Amino acid sequence: MNFDLTEEQKMVKDTAWKFADAEIMPYARENDVKEHFPIEIFKKMASLGFLGGPIPEKYGGAGLDFIGDAIIFEEIGRADSSLRTALSVQVSLVGLTILNWGTEEQKQKYLPKLCSGEFIGCFALTEPNAGSDASSIITSAMLKGNEWILNGTKTWISSGSIADIAIIFAVTDKTKGHHGITAFIVEKASSGFSTKDIKGKLGLRASNTAELIFE
Repeated sequence: MNFDLTEEQKMVKDTAWKFADAEIMPYARENDVKEHFPIEIFKKMASLGFLGGPIPEKYGGAGLDFIGDAIIFEEIGRADSSLRTALSVQVSLVGLTILNWGTEEQKQKYLPKLCSGEFIGCFALTEPNAGSDASSIITSAMLKGNEWILNGTKTWISSGSIADIAIIFAVTDKTKGHHGITAFIVEKASSGFSTKDIKGKLGLRASNTAELIFE
């Protein structure tokens, strides 16, 4: 089996390497000390296709294979793993989740904006008393008329307070156990949705981390 990189993968690696060295590494230490997420650098990645690596071109992505996408993560993480965290959330946890399980309407509405950097996304499963054990979450969602009403708190959510959209996991039917959990796409402007930054972390200090509150 040939494990050599393809020509496209080599080009992706070279582009990501140069971007990381020029745009990220010179500011990484200062951003870590100040707990500052460099959103302007993050959005620059969109012009290189990094925010939509494996997303199909018809939705605004670069259409890369997963090895090419992993190479981007590796090179960005080499310079600053805080930015790599936001990148992997944007692409893998949000973009690919919508691509694989969203409706066609949701794909057309959100994926181009995620790939272009117009929207930042976050993925909210973890809770204060459940950790990331999905079967133990207590955030609930109740259907009232044509709207779902969410109640609960998520914590340690990467990109939580800078996100324009959030994928939220909530219990919709307690009698069905983990089968009664549903993922919702919630926009930041939604009524009753607020965030609170988490500061003073031991590592990944430049990564935006927050609590998400639904009430």
